[in-house]
Amino acid sequence: MKRASFILLTLALVISSAAPGVPAADAPFWTDAVGRGEDVDIGRVNRTLVKLAQTLKPAVVQIGISAPARDEGEAPPADRLRVGSGFIIHPSGFILTNNHVIEHATAVEVHLLDQRKFPAKVVGKDSRTDLALLKVEAPGDLPAIPLGDSDALEVGELVLAVGNPFGLGHTVTMGIVSRKGPGLRAGPFEDYIQTDASINPGNSGGPLVNGRGEAVGIVTAVIPNRQVGFAIPISFAKGLLPELRARGKIAWGFLGVGIQNLTDDVAKGLGVTDTKGALVNNILPGMPAGAAGVKRGDVIVGFDGKEIPDVRTLQRIVSRAPVGKQAELRVLRGGAMETLTVTVAEAGGGARAAGGSPVPARDLGLKVEELDEEMAKKFKLSKEEEGVVITEVAKGSPAATAGVRAGDVVREVNRKAVASVDGYRRSLRGDAPDVPDVLLIKRGENFFYVAMKPKT
Repeated sequence: MKRASFILLTLALVISSAAPGVPAADAPFWTDAVGRGEDVDIGRVNRTLVKLAQTLKPAVVQIGISAPARDEGEAPPADRLRVGSGFIIHPSGFILTNNHVIEHATAVEVHLLDQRKFPAKVVGKDSRTDLALLKVEAPGDLPAIPLGDSDALEVGELVLAVGNPFGLGHTVTMGIVSRKGPGLRAGPFEDYIQTDASINPGNSGGPLVNGRGEAVGIVTAVIPNRQVGFAIPISFAKGLLPELRARGKIAWGFLGVGIQNLTDDVAKGLGVTDTKGALVNNILPGMPAGAAGVKRGDVIVGFDGKEIPDVRTLQRIVSRAPVGKQAELRVLRGGAMETLTVTVAEAGGGARAAGGSPVPARDLGLKVEELDEEMAKKFKLSKEEEGVVITEVAKGSPAATAGVRAGDVVREVNRKAVASVDGYRRSLRGDAPDVPDVLLIKRGENFFYVAMKPKT
């Protein structure tokens, strides 16, 4: 209660303060409160906050999803209802939320403040940035929250979080921007707005709003039992929304290399004068970097005309490079500078280097990707794991019927070991549609075979 009163008093002082004037020549070097002629009006501040909350709440939605049971102890047919938040960003019914709110959904339903409910279509989603775009078809225009400029947001600025913590609909909390920068993880797109506004499970996907009623972030994470929450900056999200709407996903650029930052000792051992750049520690076979001539031990210091000071910068720039783009790659090799030309592939797309093409695979209802550092972290797997990881399983597909699920590792297809998406595709039966494919699956420390064939 004391903290809330302090914030209200601070806000009141800010609102009621007159612009500073020019002090007289004989004025003291402090600001004298005598004669200001204006009292702090807490009631006026309260009315301002109430009006802002009333404006925001109709545009914030509760998202209910039906999702299949994922734990081994649960019956597979039983659907479970989960609740998250989202907010309307356009009167026509587009809604922004987190990917983790809806990623396992078999059905999504949106609940409005006025008690109306609408089924929602997942227009696009991206696990890397934890963004998802939904669409509902409602009669007439819906109330929407305008998207602001998170780059202009300052530490100390007052913000509101609106959402459905613990399923308690349309809750409003207030705090300040505590920090801007990397959050709980350290990936290339892990810059967050940190806030002490109260955030709890169920708030995910709701808006973080500035004093002008503009969404400046999408609430995405909280440290349990701590007054620390994180939101995705809205300026970053705005750059991805057109692609989510048009393609349903984000096409991330990919070179096919393992990289690490240079330490002083490693740089000295390699004969490099400083620790700038990204050290190549692995080359994925058949991928663009290998085809361009990149080798283990190279230090990438430039990409497409941009300097590369560290791993994070390279990941960020390559990820947003257009797929198919030919880019100049500058590497230090043995103390000498080399210039190579690399063609950007799409991450997770099974794409090979320029000149090759993915091998078509018959549809078993699953998607596989090669095990890089990101996939290993996402599914809690060892980076040294052999095989390819299953990232998606379509509902009602042969793969779903066989009991495989995302996070399983395919070690063999038809008694052939697989180490790449291309190898997986080549090992599937293409000339015997009535004969099932037999996959060796590793789940945790357990192995088992499954047999499946495509639907006819």
